[in-house]
Amino acid sequence: MDELYSVTVSEERLEDCRDVIEPDLQDLIERTIGSGFSREEVLIAISELAAEDFAVAAKIPSVH
Repeated sequence: MDELYSVTVSEERLEDCRDVIEPDLQDLIERTIGSGFSREEVLIAISELAAEDFAVAAKIPSVH
């Protein structure tokens, strides 16, 4: 059985990181909606991509 790893992130650094990411994320969402996708489709796609990247970074097995 695989061992699961714990990920600890400083609340302050997480908040700072969100502040940096958020404007670009909003731009990405709006551009993708402008390409003809619904807000729900865009958010689901971003969520899935983020989950895949997180699984790799945290060494968590991915389930598709």
